[in-house]
Amino acid sequence: MRVHTTSSPDEFAARVGDWLKLDPARNNVLLVHALDPNGVPPGQGEPVFSWVTDGDDIVGAAFARLPYRMPLTEMPDDAARELAEHLVTVLPDLEGVAGAAASAKVFAARWAELTGKTAHSERDQWLMICTETDRPDDAPGGPRMSTQDDLETVAEWFMAGMRDSGLPPEQIAQRARQLAGGQIAGERQIVWEDADGTPVGAAGWGLNIAGVIRPAGVFVSPDHRSGGYAKLLLGEVTARALENGADACVCTHFLKYESMLAVVEKVGYRRLADFTEYRFD
Repeated sequence: MRVHTTSSPDEFAARVGDWLKLDPARNNVLLVHALDPNGVPPGQGEPVFSWVTDGDDIVGAAFARLPYRMPLTEMPDDAARELAEHLVTVLPDLEGVAGAAASAKVFAARWAELTGKTAHSERDQWLMICTETDRPDDAPGGPRMSTQDDLETVAEWFMAGMRDSGLPPEQIAQRARQLAGGQIAGERQIVWEDADGTPVGAAGWGLNIAGVIRPAGVFVSPDHRSGGYAKLLLGEVTARALENGADACVCTHFLKYESMLAVVEKVGYRRLADFTEYRFD
């Protein structure tokens, strides 16, 4: 097994993109980091794109940028261990890993052995997929496209939605603003207004990459949480994505948020894979 790294999303896409597109739903996060012009989040130092080969075959890939937890694909156990052994010399301050549950577990265990740190399992997740959905006929109010006038409000909402990410507040603020601003500029974000015209929430979506789109940043104002707006927002952006050429939409559901699972399932999402996050300290 051999580990390769680059700081260039273009080089990573050229070398690994076709392999990732063999399973674009499971690999959507890494495809976004590589192919979306807004896909590399602000952070510390250069990003590190990694892939593992066994002979001429790619068997796994990952993306890291401090202080984020590193997403990785499913890969053989030996590849996950080899990746940890290589990255510990490149990114010794890596704060965690996230992705396919079995591979993340092996990587985290080897990282703990190499560094003496403890790998804490956090935020068990389901990767969920939707290929069809329906809009309700009796929705209160309706959606409109976001504008630059919405940026500050939506960025604040997205910041609130990222409060459990484990990132420091200043990093959350940078990422929320980047996410909201990129969606607005790309005309990939809606604001839902109630029947009186009051904005009650927002949601965006990513680029169509290999037929898959990920809704991102679904958030409802705390004053309107009981109105069913989360389902309306997620359903609307999912419907728009599917109507505009996507084969599927994917989202990540954190299992501790039991009430949100019912919302996601009502829109039409179903479990595709088990993901897990680990924090290192």
